[in-house]
Amino acid sequence: MFKNTKSLYAPFLVLLLLVATFFVGRLSAQVDQYKGGGSGVAENTNPGAAAPTTESKISVPALKTIAKGLGLNTGDFNKCLDSGTFENKVKEESAEGQSRGVTGTPSFFINGILIVGSLPQSDFEAVIDAELKNGTGDKAKISSGETLKRQKIAYGTGYVEGGKNAKVKIMEYTDFECPYCTRAFPTIEALLSKYGENISLEYRSFPLSFHPNAQKAAEAALCAGEQGKLWEMHDKMFEVMAQQ
Repeated sequence: MFKNTKSLYAPFLVLLLLVATFFVGRLSAQVDQYKGGGSGVAENTNPGAAAPTTESKISVPALKTIAKGLGLNTGDFNKCLDSGTFENKVKEESAEGQSRGVTGTPSFFINGILIVGSLPQSDFEAVIDAELKNGTGDKAKISSGETLKRQKIAYGTGYVEGGKNAKVKIMEYTDFECPYCTRAFPTIEALLSKYGENISLEYRSFPLSFHPNAQKAAEAALCAGEQGKLWEMHDKMFEVMAQQ
C-alpha cells in the first residue's frame, strides 16, 4: 500500500510557512523604520517613548576627545564639563525657548518668525528674501503651508556668528543628539554662505530629555565657548553625528 503523500509533506509545508512568516515580519519592520524619517519633522519634547540608549559619538568621553582635537585647553574643558558649570545655563536657555513657544527641535526664529523642523532650504530662503526685500517674511509661503507668525525676540545676548550688522537675525534652538537638527545643519551653513553679512546665527541650547547625551553636549558647547570656540564645537558635534 502507498503511504498518504499529504502526511509526508505536511511537516515540510508547516516549516516553510514559519520561515516565510519570519521574513515577512522582518521586512515589515524595516519598512516601518524607513517611514519614520520625514525630512521636515521636528523632534518633539514628548515623544511617548525614550530613545534606546546606545554608544554615542557625543558621549562625555567622545566630547573630551573632540575638544582635544579642536585645540582646547583640555584641563579647563574637562573640569567645566565634569563639574556641570553650565548645567543651569542650558536649562535656562531651554526654559526661554519654551516661553517663546518652542516645543521641539530644531526651531529657528528668523527676525522673530518661528520656523520649525528640518525644512527645505527654499523655505528658509523664502522668509529671508522677504525680510531683506520689505520685511514681510511672515507673509512668505513655505512648503508645509503653515501660517507664519512673528514675535519680538531679543537678539545678541548669546553666541553669534555671521554679519555683525545683519538685517536678518536667526536664532536656533537645537539638540546635538536630534537627527533632524543634524539634517538641518548643512542647510543653515548653506544659508550663512549664500547671504554672507546679511544674516547672522545665534545659538541656544534645547536638549530633549529623552536624548541621554544631549544635556552634556549642550554644556560642552558652552564650555568650548568659554575658550572662544563654541561654533567650532557646535559644528564638529553635528559633523560627527551625521556620520553615526
